[in-house]
Amino acid sequence: MAQPVPYSGSKEDDKIIPANIDIKDVDDYDARNVGAEPEADEIDHAYLNASKLTRFFRGTLFQMIMFGALSFVGPAMSDAISNLGGGGLSTPYLANLAQSLQYAMSCVMTLFGGPLINKVGIKYSCLIAALTFPLGGSGYYVNAKFKVDWYLLFSRVLGGFTAGFLYVGETTAMLSYPHVHERGRYLGIWSAMRSSGSVLGGAINFSTNAKTSSAGGIRWSTYLIFIGFECTGVIWALLLSQTKRVRRSDATRVPYSKDITWKAEFVALWKHAQNKRTWLVFMPAFYSFFYGGVYGTYLSLHFSVRARALSTLLVPCATIIMVMGYGAMLDNKKWSQKKRAWIALSMWAIPQALCMIWTGIEYSKFAKEGKIAYDYGTHGRRWAEAYLPYFIIFTTGYWTQLSIYWILGTFSTDVKSSSRTGGLFRAFETAGQAVSYAINSNTGDKRIPLYVLCALFALSVPSLAALIRLIPEKPADNDDVAEGQVIMAKEQMEQATS
Repeated sequence: MAQPVPYSGSKEDDKIIPANIDIKDVDDYDARNVGAEPEADEIDHAYLNASKLTRFFRGTLFQMIMFGALSFVGPAMSDAISNLGGGGLSTPYLANLAQSLQYAMSCVMTLFGGPLINKVGIKYSCLIAALTFPLGGSGYYVNAKFKVDWYLLFSRVLGGFTAGFLYVGETTAMLSYPHVHERGRYLGIWSAMRSSGSVLGGAINFSTNAKTSSAGGIRWSTYLIFIGFECTGVIWALLLSQTKRVRRSDATRVPYSKDITWKAEFVALWKHAQNKRTWLVFMPAFYSFFYGGVYGTYLSLHFSVRARALSTLLVPCATIIMVMGYGAMLDNKKWSQKKRAWIALSMWAIPQALCMIWTGIEYSKFAKEGKIAYDYGTHGRRWAEAYLPYFIIFTTGYWTQLSIYWILGTFSTDVKSSSRTGGLFRAFETAGQAVSYAINSNTGDKRIPLYVLCALFALSVPSLAALIRLIPEKPADNDDVAEGQVIMAKEQMEQATS
């Protein structure tokens, strides 16, 4: 593990700048740091004495807010559409196929996301993703209004590929930017902002579809509002700072190993792919969002349009409160890291197991009752009874994600290590989503996807339990999996330039 070294700047740099002297803007601050690559543990005196605006702009909190804003206008708007069940279309099958293709492309990109993010950088990776956000709403709009299927599929394929850049970029930042004792809070902020986007999307859905108490598709004009928000993604991506300029709350730099060649990057990625904890996280990651296709179809086939629209408002409202409290629990210093991980596992695993049993009972009732679009105004108690398992699965599903993020962050805080680990994690996750929506795009018995979900859950819990047992007392600030490969690559670069 790298040890702190004395600041390598000039004597003038070591002096504390008087309070009445301020750095005028962000560019002045950046100019003081050009070419500097001191240790991550070292306090940046120039940052401490910069203006409040500069410190906030380069601080971890602002970066998390910007990632939250990107999720607000990107994935959250997409979730608001998806959470209508079948993307709000009259039947879920084409939407499920489109979602499956989207996540398949994201899986391909995120699988190799570590090397790509390390070369392109987190900021510009997020910008690539933001440029294609509007494709999400436009694909559903064109299909709902003009009945054009190919454009929906095309938009989901291209959007899925570029979304992979955001998935790996934000995951890397979540795992490496904050200190360990702050990570739960920042994860909560990011997740709450994403859910806030879904709240807004849900409000839009409900306000424009509140009078439709029957089954069918939502009003096509609803999608135009989503497109407007998606177009703002570029702004939030451009406001992000490059990783080497980001400073933590105590003015220290984010651990950031030096650049290596493309070949060395892929060798390091291969080392991560072979690591024990990577394969322990495979099944929990694959399972984590698998419920989306299963329960999205459940909602689409058995609930009215306005009940589905109301759901897109209820779920994120509850999620905001739940993830903030969950993040605070993960940061509780009274408990050891392993104890917090065990509590986190119990908090989402127990209710989800009960909900799967509950859903199986509901399917048996559906068979007896026939085809009914349950509506809160018409069916009252029966609607609530059938809807609650969906509600619990979706709200605790975010806890599942935050748990895995937090656990992975306990192993290493190095940016490049986190990008390799995060890329593989998101590849496994998106692969699960692709399979989930694929099997829900064309299957006769709708209970079969539920059985698959139950089987994945049964495999995920012991895998995550084994991963928890590996949690160290303190995370490494280097790539503890591929460190030898990184050191060898740096030596080769130094020899080549000497």
